[in-house]
Amino acid sequence: MKNEYYFPALFMAIIMLASCKQGIMVENKDENGILIERFEVTKDSVRNGLYTRYYSDGSINETSTYVDGKLNGERKLFYPNGQVEIVERYEMDVMNGPYLVYHDNGNLKQVVNFYDGVMSGPLKVFFSDGVLKEEVTMKDNNENGPFKEFHSNGKIHWEGNYLNGDNEFGMLKEYNENGELIRKMECDSMAVCKTIWTKEDGDIINE
Repeated sequence: MKNEYYFPALFMAIIMLASCKQGIMVENKDENGILIERFEVTKDSVRNGLYTRYYSDGSINETSTYVDGKLNGERKLFYPNGQVEIVERYEMDVMNGPYLVYHDNGNLKQVVNFYDGVMSGPLKVFFSDGVLKEEVTMKDNNENGPFKEFHSNGKIHWEGNYLNGDNEFGMLKEYNENGELIRKMECDSMAVCKTIWTKEDGDIINE
């Protein structure tokens, strides 16, 4: 999940700070002299080394590391309050390893793994208080396989399977806030679901 950020066109004041064996440190500032980003480049102008982007108040927006112009290692994005928002890991511009998203209170919001740039395995989403909200099986960057969704009290809410994205397929079950089964649905390959059972009425015959 590589996030894209929009930044308005700004006048960039580029300042070459220092030259050393490792390369050149560059600072970009807006027309008001406020620092936007700082990074290292080689003598051939290839980004190499630490990269830092800043909010207008001077707090850090992003930190990352480049090797020969490619993201390599840990990349962090921050909320304006200083809390970590996203942690990604790269191997020469390819995402590999855990992808972590946090609420602005510091609690974990989402976690999933990337393998050679492909999202795969369990994806977990959490409420801001840390209670599990959703658990989904990912394959080739899509929802594929079992999933569960939970009420804010931690009790299960929905249970079923996804097919080629967030398309319910097969048996879909709904539970109330006490964790009691209240409805069963059968979903076809087009994610069209029909109720086949309810707690109140039992089996339902669909014509």
